[in-house]
Amino acid sequence: MTVFVLVFVLISSGVISAHGYVNSPTSRALLCQQKVNTNCGQVQYEPQSIEAKGNFPTGGPADGQITGGGIFPELFEQTANRWSKVNMTGGPNTFNWTLTAAHATTEWKYYITKKGWNSNKPIARSDLELFCSFNDGGARPAFSVSHTCNVPTDRSGYYVILGVWEIADTGNAFYQAIDVNLSNDGTGGGSDTQAPTAPSNLRSTAATSSSIVLAWNASTDNVGVTGYTIYRDTTPVGSVAGTLTSYTVTGLSADTQYTFTVKAVDAADNESAASNAATATTSDPSTEAPDWAPNTTYNVNDLVTYNGVVYQCRQAHTSLDGWEPSTTPALWTEV
Repeated sequence: MTVFVLVFVLISSGVISAHGYVNSPTSRALLCQQKVNTNCGQVQYEPQSIEAKGNFPTGGPADGQITGGGIFPELFEQTANRWSKVNMTGGPNTFNWTLTAAHATTEWKYYITKKGWNSNKPIARSDLELFCSFNDGGARPAFSVSHTCNVPTDRSGYYVILGVWEIADTGNAFYQAIDVNLSNDGTGGGSDTQAPTAPSNLRSTAATSSSIVLAWNASTDNVGVTGYTIYRDTTPVGSVAGTLTSYTVTGLSADTQYTFTVKAVDAADNESAASNAATATTSDPSTEAPDWAPNTTYNVNDLVTYNGVVYQCRQAHTSLDGWEPSTTPALWTEV
């Protein structure tokens, strides 16, 4: 009875269904377990469990869910900066799998994203091309498996490699995404010396007596922008992660003009040239528009502030919840 209960627990907890992952170059899932990748969800505890229907690409997970095997939604996420990358040079590379259950195997396959793929969109079959495969013909592998493949040498920058382990006795497969900084520029080691493009269209979108809100258009990079540094004149005053393109500068003096620029930074600490300079002035507290509020009577030309933006009343009314200036253009116009 005790043995039966133990077996049942193992099956229900997924231990028996946990089977293998790529340990070198380190896969996206394993980097989650190592806490290098963050906000990964359940896969951080079981990088070996990304199992779905096999016969890829005819079968397998749906487009947009391939990198998480259709079962780990956090791994579906895809942007140029979402995942930590491992450096790789094109040409012969060895891929090592650690297996926790050595299933009879049909085939091992390796795909890479195509040149010109969109790194800010979840990966679909049309984004991938096969570059290496090994047919095991149903043999049972050892618990450590290595394959040497020629990684394409016709592209550099951020690419995703997908390893697929096709199982012979279940009809399923295991999926492992590997985020790589691929180098074929002769520098070796996957080094990245290319700086991001300069941020553009830096502008002020709102101001109070002590703060200025800045926004800009995102930079691009051969691998991925990891953040932006905001400068007041030549002094850095703050920074944001690469997915953010706005920042609120605080602690400023009232009714004072300031000049700002922004620079982008990538994972190799390459810094872009400065954006255009943006000049903005903090407001005079005596002339600031009051915050918008519900259950308040407003007349034509009254000014209010909502979410840092100043609006002018277009039609007299008594405000209600849900009539915020940003959602009622018939009543309010942005100044």
